[in-house]
Amino acid sequence: MGRILQVGLLALALAGCAGGEPGVNETVGGRDVNTYPDNYKAEVLAYLRNYLNDLSGVRNASISVPAVRTIGKVDRYASCVRFSARTPGASASGRDYLVLFLGGKLDQVAPTSDLCQDAVYQPFPELERLKR
Repeated sequence: MGRILQVGLLALALAGCAGGEPGVNETVGGRDVNTYPDNYKAEVLAYLRNYLNDLSGVRNASISVPAVRTIGKVDRYASCVRFSARTPGASASGRDYLVLFLGGKLDQVAPTSDLCQDAVYQPFPELERLKR
């Protein structure tokens, strides 16, 4: 009976170590979720190639270098993308997106909120040259 109690106490101690303590890195598939996305531009281009219906009208494209931002209650690498797009028969409209990365890979794209207010954009001509 003493052995069962020892095993139970060991299990409780280990469970306490695994539970969200500060400094413990969150992982997905064994990789830290906040791994810097080295190929962020290529991943954003691949996503937008599939997402946008008309690539011919993309102008003034820019992107921010990924930085760790607090999204809700968690920290994630995020990048901001901005461009204008002219669709046939319509005026140009601005588009702003927040791109979230998980484990160094593109995870989600959403319309931006105030999270991109302080973003430092750099030209993204690859998006302007994108073709299907």
